[in-house]
Amino acid sequence: MATIAPGDPAPSIEGTFEDAGGSPHALADALGAGPVVLAIYKSSCQASKTVFPFLERLHQRHGGDGLTVLGVSQDSANVTRSFARRAGVSFPILIEPDGYPISRAFAITATPTIFLLKDGAVSYATMGFFKDPLNELGHVTAGAVGVLGSDLFTEADAGTPIFVPG
Repeated sequence: MATIAPGDPAPSIEGTFEDAGGSPHALADALGAGPVVLAIYKSSCQASKTVFPFLERLHQRHGGDGLTVLGVSQDSANVTRSFARRAGVSFPILIEPDGYPISRAFAITATPTIFLLKDGAVSYATMGFFKDPLNELGHVTAGAVGVLGSDLFTEADAGTPIFVPG
């Protein structure tokens, strides 16, 4: 299966997936409501641990602008709840069932892999934790919701490395 890249149609994923609290979410519904940032991760991955507070920042900046941010966990609900608490995440994190249907549909090869989905297509994709692609995600996402963008990685993050291996 080829890697999903910007410009490709977003994979069609039917059905609902429970978040770490047991609430159901349909990816199709989220995509129908507007742009979606979808972040597929594994809690044991250091790059995933580093990127999720920045995704929370993205959620806080643009959740009111029509953006949906969703995590997709390859871990159990208990591990996912702990991860979300430690990372300070307030957006839903879906639990992938056996067989990893979301990860497989998006053909991910590493975690974290993050996609911006809009109008049925992949608008942006990045993998791992790198400062410049993270900032680009912030700008592209702002444009997708029709507002002026700004860097996600700010001076306040000076203690955060600019690259974290997965």
